[in-house]
Amino acid sequence: MIDDTDSKRDEPDSEDPVVQSMKPEVIEILYDRLLGSDSWPVERRLVVDRSLLVDAITERNRRHKGEKKQLSTGNAANFLKDFIRKHTCNRNWPKRLASMRITARQVYGNMQVFEFVPFEPSDTEPFPDRFDPTADLPIFRFESLSIPVEARTLGRQDEPWLIQIAVSQRLIETHLAVRASEFGLSVETLAHLQVSVKTQPEIDATFIATIRSAELKKIRAYVTVEAKQLGERILEHQIREQVGVAFSFTSDLTGEDAIDAIIPIVIQVVRRPGAATVVELKRQFVYVAQFAPIDRVEFVKKFQGALHDMPLVIQSAALYEACPPISGISWKPKKISKSKRIS
Repeated sequence: MIDDTDSKRDEPDSEDPVVQSMKPEVIEILYDRLLGSDSWPVERRLVVDRSLLVDAITERNRRHKGEKKQLSTGNAANFLKDFIRKHTCNRNWPKRLASMRITARQVYGNMQVFEFVPFEPSDTEPFPDRFDPTADLPIFRFESLSIPVEARTLGRQDEPWLIQIAVSQRLIETHLAVRASEFGLSVETLAHLQVSVKTQPEIDATFIATIRSAELKKIRAYVTVEAKQLGERILEHQIREQVGVAFSFTSDLTGEDAIDAIIPIVIQVVRRPGAATVVELKRQFVYVAQFAPIDRVEFVKKFQGALHDMPLVIQSAALYEACPPISGISWKPKKISKSKRIS
């Protein structure tokens, strides 16, 4: 039998032009229903929950009864996430809303899916990419001889494999020791805690770090790691939500165990920005972006009630290349056709 993971790989994702072409109409239906007789901007939040979203999808499908395949209501929780995680989201966002400088972000809990929000004052598009790698980043090599050759050959292009490689080959430790130290982050110890922390949103991996401040004060920091695959966008609202939930579930730790700060990190499979030759375009790297630590006292005082006002600043970043190369990390593995799978 084909396992459930494999079957999900065949479902249309956010790159599917058919699915993408259906969603803008649903988004406009939702916006008009939430706004009612009011006009933008409004003082209240315009939050879409699952029942409202399912109703809007059903209405959109009713208007297009002749379609061979209609928009599914089966994965409503990820409706916006699947839409905005690819770089096609800006050109597919409803032009009417973009012209009014209206965008959206995910929200979590209580069956909520997303909310409509205004553009940031300096933004010129609904979903700007603020944290992509730049062409001037250094490249560091990391060893992969300790990974069995079978694993290096059979690795898949997904987040669990990326996290497994990052943890087993100590990419976070390497980055904080080698690169982050150049930008003023003095890390004394780092210990891996867990993968796939089932919070809302999920945190792909967590660590505990001991760092020294400029005044030589010892600080215990909880490190959150978000993994992204090739071609996916880094979602800043997701990083902020992870910081918020990390502060929340570590708040009961006191005394020597108390968590003083959160350090968000994103890792992503990327191609080198500015690559020009065919050979260079085929090379893939792990991009590590470490954000400046966020202090608990400052968070509680300024951002606990205004999470999305919290600034995110990349403190250090670099590219890492596996030696020898690893499937799913160093190159994109070929998809297995349905006819070749064992059923």
